[in-house]
Amino acid sequence: MDKIQNTKDLSFYNNAILLSETINKQCADSKIDTKEAAALDLMQTLIIDILFYVNNLQTHIANCKVQNSKLRELRNEGLLKINDLQEQIESFDENLL
Repeated sequence: MDKIQNTKDLSFYNNAILLSETINKQCADSKIDTKEAAALDLMQTLIIDILFYVNNLQTHIANCKVQNSKLRELRNEGLLKINDLQEQIESFDENLL
């Protein structure tokens, strides 16, 4: 993860925390008006669902990056083995001639 992405993630989480705290405060302050309280409770639930969804996406992306890295490593190891085998074949061919 580069610094820009890390900064964007921190900004996202800070904004999410501020938003949820603001909604919590508004929910606590609006318990008298039931319509407003219900709307804020729904908003709070929707924001939580969005945050969990984004968190799952970020986790999935991180896991994909790890898997891609492992696959690249396996590919590179395979290419090295192929190069070694080609060199061995060439040396056998030279010895036969």
